[in-house]
Amino acid sequence: MPFTIRNRTLGEIARRAQADWRNLPYDLLPLSGGPGRRYWLARAAALACPRSPMPPDDPHALSLTAQLADRGWTEPLALLSPEAVAAMRDFLAGQPCHDPYRPHLGTFLHDQVPSEETNMGYYRIDQLMAVPGLLALFNHPLVLQVAELYLGCKPTLDNIGGWWSFAGRPAAKGTQWFHRDWDNIRAIKLFLYLTDTSPADGPFEFVEGSHRDERLVDIHRIADPVVAARMPDLPLRTMTGPAGMIFMADTFGVHRGRLPEKRSRLMATAQYGIWRTPFTPRRPILDRQPGLDPYINRAVMR
Repeated sequence: MPFTIRNRTLGEIARRAQADWRNLPYDLLPLSGGPGRRYWLARAAALACPRSPMPPDDPHALSLTAQLADRGWTEPLALLSPEAVAAMRDFLAGQPCHDPYRPHLGTFLHDQVPSEETNMGYYRIDQLMAVPGLLALFNHPLVLQVAELYLGCKPTLDNIGGWWSFAGRPAAKGTQWFHRDWDNIRAIKLFLYLTDTSPADGPFEFVEGSHRDERLVDIHRIADPVVAARMPDLPLRTMTGPAGMIFMADTFGVHRGRLPEKRSRLMATAQYGIWRTPFTPRRPILDRQPGLDPYINRAVMR
């Protein structure tokens, strides 16, 4: 059997790196091991990245960073008005989404899903970057301060997502299973609920403290009984709240988005990492915008 990483041979990894350099660190990340070793590798990587001239010192940002370090998720952040949230939701509701696992279905509106086998409907990054106020939210000063404090360097805004999780499906799929994110050597994500999210509406769930735990260091999906058996001492936190609820989490911790039972859920996310990943277009899609840091936004802005 040839040596493989992420089920890819070394030759495949080399070819992928030649096609797009961002694939190399992504493909090699499973070699980084558990949280302890990843932490020190991330500290070393951050030394090569720029920092703000004045270290972030906002008391709220310091408190949120401490929450991330301790339990892996933050308290909710009140950063958007109800009117802004409604405008974001209405914009996306009128946009076609797609199922990347069933491309033959083409595009469809969130209330006209063509297959019961489709659990999630995703939006393209160009659609998300057109959502009024979304890029500004991802560049909110408090969010960027927390990201820099946690990472040890200026963050890279990357891996922007937005999707519907459809209710009434027979079984969980993909990120609806427990898993760890292996996208970056160190990263946090911002989560924005764009629909009211109760326990029956597919909330985000996080095994508290698992971002620092050496158990279940696995790049595959993890079954519920395995999490319960291997991490019985770590509480499972379920993030419920109204449309507009925002929180951040270190998604190297064990987490999932539950399969909705009653109402479909719309969410948008942004990742803040140390380097770029293959989950944004190879070439930025936006012109540079005044007031936005060109380094932080270099994955999306020219």
